[in-house]
Amino acid sequence: MRERIGLSIIASDTIEAINRIVEAERAGLRQVWLSMGGSGGADPLTMLAAAAVQTTQIRMGTAIIPTYPRHPIVIAQQALAIHDLAPGRLRLGIGPATARS
Repeated sequence: MRERIGLSIIASDTIEAINRIVEAERAGLRQVWLSMGGSGGADPLTMLAAAAVQTTQIRMGTAIIPTYPRHPIVIAQQALAIHDLAPGRLRLGIGPATARS
């Protein structure tokens, strides 16, 4: 059951998001999640790459990277870079962007 518990990180900027991920790992959490717009509008995959080099075990996921504004090859390249930094720790959530009226 502990493997399924994670934390959604909401921060005002990138530094705060990374610090919260590092703190979550120190507290023994197994996974954290970032969403688009949840950290001052910064790119979640870029933040996870930065957090990957400051952590050793915590799994990091995206909930959800919209596919419309970003080319799939770019998403794949970013995911591969994070995998190189933190093998097996990225949980990549992607999905369609939706228009709101």
